Formats: sequence, structure tokens, C-alpha cells
Amino acid sequence: MANLLLTNVRLITGSEILDNHHLVIKNGYIERISDQIPTNFDDEIIDGNNQYLLPGFIDLQVNGGAGAYFTKDLNKESLIKIAEAHLEYGTTSFLPTIISTSMENILKAIRVTEGCLGQYGILGMHLEGPYFNKIKKGAHQEKYLHTPSGPEIDELITEGAGVIKLITLAPEVISETLLKRLKKYFKIAAGHSNCSYNEARKGFDNGIDMVTHLFNAMSQFESRNPGLVGAFLNSDSWGSIIIDGTHVDYAAVEVAMKIAKDRLFIVSDASFIKHPVNQFEFDGFKIHYHEGHYYNESGSLAGASITMFDAFKNLITQLNTPWLEATRMSSSLPATYLGIDNQVGYLKPGLKADMLLISEDLQLNKVIQSGKVSRT
Repeated sequence: MANLLLTNVRLITGSEILDNHHLVIKNGYIERISDQIPTNFDDEIIDGNNQYLLPGFIDLQVNGGAGAYFTKDLNKESLIKIAEAHLEYGTTSFLPTIISTSMENILKAIRVTEGCLGQYGILGMHLEGPYFNKIKKGAHQEKYLHTPSGPEIDELITEGAGVIKLITLAPEVISETLLKRLKKYFKIAAGHSNCSYNEARKGFDNGIDMVTHLFNAMSQFESRNPGLVGAFLNSDSWGSIIIDGTHVDYAAVEVAMKIAKDRLFIVSDASFIKHPVNQFEFDGFKIHYHEGHYYNESGSLAGASITMFDAFKNLITQLNTPWLEATRMSSSLPATYLGIDNQVGYLKPGLKADMLLISEDLQLNKVIQSGKVSRT
């Protein structure tokens, strides 16, 4: 693997911005960051022309892309297709996400993901459901939603430990005993839940440390029932949020950012990107594309149609978010949440060379994954 020198960049490390710096990549990792240009460098040199160099995006909720939908297309070829589609838009690491389905499909998804771990930017799997409240099912199929049993949880642990990195569930549909057992093996998020404020806080006390797609498919903040939203805002829990202007109004995003600060990060929740699918159906699950968004037959939003780069741009252009904060929300904070910030999510010597070169007018000009330039 050729070494690479990026010169004359405004480097966003994830902690600070360093103007007019230079970065050396060796064998797929960041070897050195300096304000002095290395001498006698014989490999490839890229002049950044004072553009921003920042860590690659990390997306903890990817349903599909380029015509493939992970829950339906449970094979390595489709997973690679999804990875390549998102990589083109700056996502260098992600969790393929399977929505509520049969245990047979969940186990198959685990095996497919396991075969790709550590490749194509795949960090593991996000299991979104099927332990949801039917009142807040969103686009998930009601026939699969249920309260988990002990043997089912044991099977998930036996087959999924080390592969499943995140499980989203409704706190009110799982027992305290089973929740604590799951927490020993997986990160647990609350979502698709109609729980009360007190039920949510009890869930946080018993191992839930994140809320999936804040505001969407959950009990809202009301004066006499603060719900899951209120519990999140009044906690130390992490949260993900979809920033496309449709799932959540930008004003609500702004409020959440002011309160949650460094515990809120973005996800795409993308159903399809690059090649939008107008109509999609499998196993009774039907969605259609309308004016840039996906909906099911009842009109509920069914995943998003944005990339992480779209969300990153929305942070800057719609919410006036500083570049460092936008970078943290799309790279550093999700890495920190998963406990992999010593590998990715920052630009520091010794970390994986996943990074993006973006101009001040928000043109994505280079994507580098493991030291390899994949977009020029």
C-alpha cells in the first residue's frame, strides 16, 4: 500500500481545528500530523488547497443503499453494494441495520455481517426491533413485534455477541432481568417506544444508554407526561437524530443540540441512496418514494433517503453549526459512543486513515478509507 501525504489542509481532528497542517498516511494508518511539510517524501502527495480534512463519517443506522435493502437482501454481495454506495458520500464506517423481522432472518443477518466484519467499513450490526411497542411501530410490521422471552434472548447472545453492536428496543416491553442480561453483551438504545418518563428513566438505570432517532416513533415531551423525549433530555444518555428537515423540524434539532450537547450525534437511517427505489415490497412490508422521502402504506415515514454528507451539510447550512461541532456529531461522537474512538472518528497518529477532504463551499472532493483514496 502506497504512503500518502496530504498538505496544506485545515485539519479537523475531532477535538480542534489546525490550520495549514500536513498529514502522513502509512500502511492505512495516520503516521504523523505536523505544521511542517515532511522532506524527501517519495510517495503520493495531495495538495489540499486549504480545504477541510476531517474524519470519515460513522453511521450507526444504515438500512440500505444503491437498490439493496439489508433486511430483505441478506447476502454479502448486497451488503458490499450498500457499503460502496455510502462510502461514495463519505461514510467510511457503519452499522448495517436490520428492522423488525423473524428470528430466522435476524440470525441470517448476523451470519452475513459476521462474514464482513472489519471489511468495507462494517463495524457490526444494529438490530432495530422486534421488541417494540405496537403503538409506536412506525413503519415496522406489527406481526413481528413482541415481548422477548428468555430463550430468545439467550439465542441472540449466543449467536450475536461480537457481531451485534447495538439493539434498539422499547423499555416497557422487556423485563428488568432480560434487559440487564442483554446489556452485558450489547449496547442498548430505546426507540419505537410509548414508555412513560419513569419507565424510560428505569430503563436508563438498567442499562439503556442511548435513544434511537430522537423524536421519531417515541412518546413525546408533554407538560404532564414528559415521555421518552423528556427522559432523554433530562439524562446523561446518548441519542441519535435524523437531520433531513422532515423527520425532525430544524427548530427541534436546535433545541435538542443545545440541551444534549456532546451526547447527540447524527444517523442517516437511509433506506435507499444513490439509486432511489420508487416502490419496494417484501414479506408484506411496502414502502414508496414520494418527494424525496419513503413512506409505508399508512403514511408513516419508512427510513430516510439522505446520506451522512447530506445531514452534515444540513447541520452547517440549516443550523449554522460550526465545522468542528458538525464533525463531532457525524464522526467523533458515534465513535466515542461505540467505544472505538481509539480506532476511528478522530484524526490522530495511530488511528485508521479514514478521512474526507471537503471544500468550504461543501463539496466532497476526496474520500479516503484505510489510506486508500476511493473518490477523487
